[in-house]
Amino acid sequence: MSARLAFVTCALGLFLAAGCGPAKLNESKTLSVESGAPVAVDLVAQPKPQKVTVEFSSAEEVSVFVMKEEDAKGEEGLLNADVNKAKALATKKGKGETFTVDVPANTAVRVVFFTRKKTDVKVKLTN
Repeated sequence: MSARLAFVTCALGLFLAAGCGPAKLNESKTLSVESGAPVAVDLVAQPKPQKVTVEFSSAEEVSVFVMKEEDAKGEEGLLNADVNKAKALATKKGKGETFTVDVPANTAVRVVFFTRKKTDVKVKLTN
C-alpha cells in the first residue's frame, strides 16, 4: 500500500511540475505593414523567464524591436518604438532573420515591425 502511495505522490508531483513553465508559444502570422505605421504582436506575461524566437521575412527591409510592453505602451509607444529602441530587449533590421531574446518572468512583450515601404511581413514566434 505504501508503494502505491509513493507512486501516486511522485506522479502528482511530476504532473504539477510540468505545468509550471511558460505557456507554449507557436504563432505564425502575415502582417501588412504600411510605410511609417508600425504594427505589433503582443505577448502576454509568463510567470517564468523564457526564450522567445522571432523569425521574420519580407520583400522590403523591416526593423524589428522586441520591447517590454511598458516601454512601448499603447499607440504612442508603438509609434515611438524606433525612437525608444535603446530600451529594446532586441532589435534586428533586414529582409529576414531568425533570432532569440530572453524575456524576464512576468514581463509582457511587444514585437514591433516598422518599415519605410509598404510590405507584408511573415512572422513566426515560438518559445
